[in-house]
Amino acid sequence: MTAGEWKGVIVAMITPLKDNGSRIDLDALDQYCDFLSSKGVHGVFCSGTTGEGPLLSLNERKMVAERVVERLKGKTRVIVHTGSITTADTIDLTRHACKIGADAAGVVLPYYYGYNDALLFEYFSAISDSIPGYPLFIYNIPQCTTNNLSLTLFEKLLVRIESIVGVKNSNPDIFQTIGFVKIAQGRCSVFLGCDSLILAGLSVGVRGVVSGNASAYPEPFVRIFAAHERDDLEEMREHQRFIDRLIGVLAQGRDIASFKKALNLRGIPAGSVRGPDRDLSEEESKTLREGLSGLGLLEHPEGR
Repeated sequence: MTAGEWKGVIVAMITPLKDNGSRIDLDALDQYCDFLSSKGVHGVFCSGTTGEGPLLSLNERKMVAERVVERLKGKTRVIVHTGSITTADTIDLTRHACKIGADAAGVVLPYYYGYNDALLFEYFSAISDSIPGYPLFIYNIPQCTTNNLSLTLFEKLLVRIESIVGVKNSNPDIFQTIGFVKIAQGRCSVFLGCDSLILAGLSVGVRGVVSGNASAYPEPFVRIFAAHERDDLEEMREHQRFIDRLIGVLAQGRDIASFKKALNLRGIPAGSVRGPDRDLSEEESKTLREGLSGLGLLEHPEGR
């Protein structure tokens, strides 16, 4: 699989939970997978930040991965997020992703403790060495992990690990993203994880987006990428303006809880979030509904 094949809209999936967030709802997960597949997305990213991956047990993460791969294999690409706080757990989850036939593993930089580039280099090298040749996505989200993927480290990792097929940068620093694009030079695909920068990113060589907001409303993201493929800059601008408004509406509550509430409003059972997070309050739910209505998304969920 070449880097050039990795492009487009990859949805950062929510994880449907029931019983006040205590258990995974596998039937709802099936329905959610079918919903995403019907929207023409280019891939999914399960058990990441939007999927509450750090709040799930290892067994739960494996359960989600197995179900998503089973449901979507051959329909769209599946990236299983396997990053964890320990090297051993990350290797365990990555081996499992490979075993069940996921298209790639997404590996976030280790979180909570701060590590220098030398330690991060050893971390990714150990993961790669445990499953030689298995496609890897590096996931950079320093606002959540403490650790930031430096340009120097990224370049060294591309030399050391030939199986890196992509990097997802959720850091809103567009200059860092441009640096990744320059270093990648076709060796791997650079994806944005910051939805407000899609237009800017695609203009400088980014190959696509891994979007949490698309978990509830994938349609405008598919449209902006289709416009990009047609080189229709004016239409891209129009879709980016709409996406920016959507981001504002979904961000008024708590992001993941808002995504799940929006899906519930669309008739897709997403359930609750897991503690210590909380679901939206009645007032927050009302504000969300009003915002979505203002965008025309309650009456016409698929948008324009």
